[in-house]
Amino acid sequence: MSATDAVGAIRSSARSFEESLPPAQRKRLGQFFTGLPLGTLLAHLAVDQDCRTVIDPMAGHGDLLDATAMAVRSLGFQIDRLDGIELDPNTAAFCERRMTVLQEDGAVTGSRIVTGGAFDPSNVAALHAPGYDLVITNPPYVRYQSQNGDGAGVDDVRRGLSAIVDARVSGDERALWQTLVEGYSGLADLSVPSWLLSALLTRPGGRLALVVPATWRSRDYADVVRYLLLRLFRLEFIVADTQPGWFSDALVRTHLVVARRLPWDEAAAPLVGRTSWPSACWLQVAPEAASGASLVGGAFPGPEPERDFAEWTVAMTREVQGIESRPFALQEEWRTLEQRLGRKGWFQKAEDRRDTLPLFSSGAARPAAVPEGLRDMLPTGAAPAHLQTLEQAGIRVSQGLRSGCNRFFYVTLASDDDGKTVAVEASDSFQNVRFRVPAEALRPVLHRQADMPAFIRGHLPPTRALDLSQWVLPEDQTMVARAAETYRKRGESAPRVMPAELAAFVTRAARLAPDPKEPAHFIPDLSAVRTNIRQRVNGRDIPRFWYMLPAFTPRHLPAIYTPRINHGTPVVGLNTQPPILIDANFSTMWPEQKRWTRHALYALFNSSWCRAAMESAGTPLGGGALKLEATHIRQVPVPALSDSDCQMLDALGQQLAASAPSAQHQIDMFILGTVLPGLNEKDLKTAARHIQARLQAACAARQRIAS
Repeated sequence: MSATDAVGAIRSSARSFEESLPPAQRKRLGQFFTGLPLGTLLAHLAVDQDCRTVIDPMAGHGDLLDATAMAVRSLGFQIDRLDGIELDPNTAAFCERRMTVLQEDGAVTGSRIVTGGAFDPSNVAALHAPGYDLVITNPPYVRYQSQNGDGAGVDDVRRGLSAIVDARVSGDERALWQTLVEGYSGLADLSVPSWLLSALLTRPGGRLALVVPATWRSRDYADVVRYLLLRLFRLEFIVADTQPGWFSDALVRTHLVVARRLPWDEAAAPLVGRTSWPSACWLQVAPEAASGASLVGGAFPGPEPERDFAEWTVAMTREVQGIESRPFALQEEWRTLEQRLGRKGWFQKAEDRRDTLPLFSSGAARPAAVPEGLRDMLPTGAAPAHLQTLEQAGIRVSQGLRSGCNRFFYVTLASDDDGKTVAVEASDSFQNVRFRVPAEALRPVLHRQADMPAFIRGHLPPTRALDLSQWVLPEDQTMVARAAETYRKRGESAPRVMPAELAAFVTRAARLAPDPKEPAHFIPDLSAVRTNIRQRVNGRDIPRFWYMLPAFTPRHLPAIYTPRINHGTPVVGLNTQPPILIDANFSTMWPEQKRWTRHALYALFNSSWCRAAMESAGTPLGGGALKLEATHIRQVPVPALSDSDCQMLDALGQQLAASAPSAQHQIDMFILGTVLPGLNEKDLKTAARHIQARLQAACAARQRIAS
């Protein structure tokens, strides 16, 4: 077999190898490989004539390394070193065989595939490379908890990454890297430290090229990598797919990110002092750009479409089929990020702003940034003014009620809720058993989006939450009796003993193992349930038991709410008065200032301005829906309104709730008249129509399906 035939054979067997991996292992290790079509597209964007050393620190079976070798060969030169690190021994062995075939074909001079964890300092040191011309990778998007002792626990990874920093950089640069390593959230998945490691392995002047989910710009815990790219790199390209996307089974859209690492003398200056902000290029590639095995073969029908695509991105002298391009303003990215990060300790340390913390207080007069996605929805030349953050406006955003075990805490009404006791039906985990519960132990809860239309029409949803804070099992009554004096001092009444039917259900639930794979792990043992338990300490506390939900707060009983998954444009609902519980399937909003009534908030968030902001900030999902988390909504800039303005919005919100025909138009004109000062009524109407059209177009674009 010729070397060229051997390359084709190993590529074919790569697909078979991937399919042979155990599904549980693939999920645990994040073994969802890039594929040559996408890898080739990314590689051509990232390689240049200076690219001689390449690494993929999460190499898998070698797709990205192979694609890079192909791209370099098409430019007429050869890679000196093509290295990789791979955790799974069998996958690493296959990758090593693949690299050997590439060497025999003459595409690569040398290669080293290290088997083991990428965050193990000894594995990185074994490569004997001070830095690479190109680091290209598809980081694993898996939780630490899934790693089962593979040296990838939160503390293991952070310690390993810190040691790698110490070994590779020094002085002030080391201090900055350590700040980022120490500062990223322990709630982050493995992709965040993977970004940091990949960036660290890139030499100054070299390129970083990543395959990432679109959520890299929206998750709170990923802000550290957005800061990293602005501070230590020059972001060059973001390439986004569109519905139905490059990964058919992906839950979110995919981005390719290419950035060049800055020399330290440029990166040393904090971002706040930067005066030069070039733009990156944002490219959107639709399915119609593809042809055959190439994602851009329809747009560039020559023999090397990815190479032609990369050359086109330099000058963009013509429009091409299925590809849209626009500038991505890095200064606006910085302004938005600065607004989000102002209170985070690692950010203050990295920017040397610990002495200027008051600048970031909610009372500061700094105007809110207009997120780049929202700016794209505005008419050309629009100049928004008088904007503030939701925090500055006194509006809070969070997530609704997480019970920790809905199958126990949530029941369904089985009779009218008009007596002292009510018949309810448990979940199918309890064979839908019916039992009676004291009416005062039930709280209405909006659990499912399907219940929204009826709730909007004034009908309470059928789901009830078991609020057992005033009820105890008979066997727990002794502990309650011991705390009688504590209850008296607090001015609280002691819980009563549950009626027999309710007690029988709670006792039954205590013996249920929700996961058949863990038959000894019962509902009271669940991590989000056992925190309900509180023991008496020195006679000061009143006891609480696993079946008692924590005290409800405004985020559970908000003024307004919106589904976290929106299938159309974002929808905002109005809670009742008094409010009912809203489940964690919804993001929730409530005021901290009295001038904001629930109807005023309802009007504000139903304005085309706020709905466009939420559409642009949310994350499109694989099926075309929009994921809208609290972190997305907090990015919405709102006009700075007076007390009388809020009174006007309250009146308009009441009209909207009553389905008054002109209410929506009046709300849009009122909000836009504040946001876009100086426009006359005609221009405001034109602006409103433009934003509404862009909002509908954005919704339609993410729902587009393959023909």
